Amino acid sequence: MREYRFQASDETVERLRRLRGAWLGFSVSDRAFSVTLAVGATVRVQVEAADIEDAFEAFRLEAFIDEECDQPMEAAGDFAEGGNDVVLFTGATWSEAGARTTESLITNGALPNGSTMHMSGHPGQLSETADIVCLTTDSLVVATGKGTGLLVRTGLKPLSIEVVRDPVTIATFLHERGYRAE
Repeated sequence: MREYRFQASDETVERLRRLRGAWLGFSVSDRAFSVTLAVGATVRVQVEAADIEDAFEAFRLEAFIDEECDQPMEAAGDFAEGGNDVVLFTGATWSEAGARTTESLITNGALPNGSTMHMSGHPGQLSETADIVCLTTDSLVVATGKGTGLLVRTGLKPLSIEVVRDPVTIATFLHERGYRAE
């Protein structure tokens, strides 16, 4: 198995740490999640792609500092108080030649000869038969002291981002990723 890493850069980690502070508001689009902080700067989170090997691409979260947010903002709610917790999560993208699907009407579960299947998930889901693996930073959770949270993760479409606010979905995600608050 060939293994690669495409995780958040030190600069992105530093920029994401700013989300711990007080927020004025935030905006969500299909390509970015932006938070305007009480100190005035805006942290913009989006997805970055990298060609790892021929026909094998991986995606990670990256963050930038903008002078201002050009999108309409939603009220910060509990995030306005600051003291937010920010947790980054490692994801995995892998490729398997000759993989089998669970339900395929066309191929009866087997891929045609020479085909490769690309999958994404977390490291605990990696297949023992993976040919190529790339560990990524695919998601983050921001939580307030009052328990309000946001899950920000790479979307299903390339370069898209998904922001989840539903507490049950966030709790399920945290459980699947093995996260336990201390």
